[in-house]
Amino acid sequence: MSEKRARSSACRNCRIRKRRCLTNPSDADRSCQLCKQQFIPCSLTRRIGQTRPIACADDQLSPATTSCATASYVPSDDQVLPIPPQPVLGELVDLYFRFIHDGPHTLCHKPTFLSRLAQNLVPSFLLLAMISLSSRFSTSEYFGDDPRPYALAFATAAIELLQREMMQPSLESVQGYILISQHLGGEGDVRAKHICTGLARLHCQSLRLWDTSGMTLLEQETRRRTYLSVVITGNWSTADMSIAPVISEYPPENLGLLDEEDFLALRKRLPQHGIWAQMAKTINVFREILDIIIILSSGETLASQIHKVGLLANRLDQWERDLPARLKYSLENLTFFQEIGFGKTFLAMHIGYHHYRQLLYFPFLDPRNDNRLASECKKHAMVVSEIASQGGELVYYIIGHILVVSSSIHLHTLLLGGGDVDRARQHLLSNFDILMKLKRYWPVIDAAVGRLRSFQNHCRVSSLDSFVLDDWMWKFLMAQSTVLDGNRDPKNGPPRGPFVRNEEMSNDLLVESALSWLLD
Repeated sequence: MSEKRARSSACRNCRIRKRRCLTNPSDADRSCQLCKQQFIPCSLTRRIGQTRPIACADDQLSPATTSCATASYVPSDDQVLPIPPQPVLGELVDLYFRFIHDGPHTLCHKPTFLSRLAQNLVPSFLLLAMISLSSRFSTSEYFGDDPRPYALAFATAAIELLQREMMQPSLESVQGYILISQHLGGEGDVRAKHICTGLARLHCQSLRLWDTSGMTLLEQETRRRTYLSVVITGNWSTADMSIAPVISEYPPENLGLLDEEDFLALRKRLPQHGIWAQMAKTINVFREILDIIIILSSGETLASQIHKVGLLANRLDQWERDLPARLKYSLENLTFFQEIGFGKTFLAMHIGYHHYRQLLYFPFLDPRNDNRLASECKKHAMVVSEIASQGGELVYYIIGHILVVSSSIHLHTLLLGGGDVDRARQHLLSNFDILMKLKRYWPVIDAAVGRLRSFQNHCRVSSLDSFVLDDWMWKFLMAQSTVLDGNRDPKNGPPRGPFVRNEEMSNDLLVESALSWLLD
């Protein structure tokens, strides 16, 4: 007779599918019926150091399953890795390069990776980590009606294999930890994400990836880009943990990265419009913006940081002025990079830049501060929304967090006035539409939207205090994967003024309806 588990103790697969988690008490491994039927590992039965065999759809091992391991890890005879059949695997690798790679990170040379994959030279942990991200975008019949349980299975297997690599640092282990940290962030497991990010950095340090003297062009560029990705991932991860980011071992802006087309062709020329080379110049600015927000959240006055805010604003202004003409944000340039395969990277650079600006000026939304800089904050939030709506190319989970921050700024305009109300309303609705799409892929988006609901509720009670950088607000701005306490105790303040209305619906009712729709 089957035994029903309580909802709180149901396995991850059953919780995601909203199914009853049923087990047979006589089974030694206590796997639930649904996981057994789908040939995926049951999360409540897996233990560190064990890998439960997972059969392919036809109960036969695919070529990828039997040959993707390298010398760093050779599976035992009774162990089967959860790698899908070759046609499905090829689709998942293509989806990774289409939707993820060269967005939140840049790790490898695509032609070389595909060549190594064809020769069965890609480590299993790296391949599993990669498809744990891309499988959620698949519409293959292999995954049934929901690929996310398979993404969890791929990630679990990758983590177990990476544990065996913990004392054997390699370029691939650094890349694997970065990929798994992205998966964990999208699932909302902030502590595990931070641990994997830390392991990536430790392996990177032990290998000194920034030191590329005497290496081939391919080795140099791959190591440099992986190092840059470690630094970027580390900054976001420390923000998630509410701690100050550490200073980079080597200045990212001095890496001397190739232009994207030159890296793809493996040719060395004078740089003309390298996107990642330009992004590398803003990383330390982002780190210093985080420092300011941490200081302000600890009780320091904005006046004490105003000089530093001005210096960072000047550096960002200079960065934008120095951009080559081909890299400046315009639809013409976006089309150019889309045609050569780097539209996503172009958009990622610009949405990152405008996100840094909306963070830098966010404290000025407090009505007691400089209204001119509040207007600057709103201007950059508008551009964030505009960039995110270009072609649906930005679909990694951090985009959801960036849009939640942008949405809170639009809420300021809608609920408190002081800006272009019609544009704010339009961009807020656009943000909500994108968040709804991202929600299908990344469970953490639910938590992000929940934070926006808590923020909106606070605006209703105490509008003048809603934009004060207290501890809750700091986490709201910086924590992409953390589930925040929804109870932000409002301070006593004067009641909010009348709603800004249009002909059809009040903005307050609009926001309430949209958030309810997103959280349903």
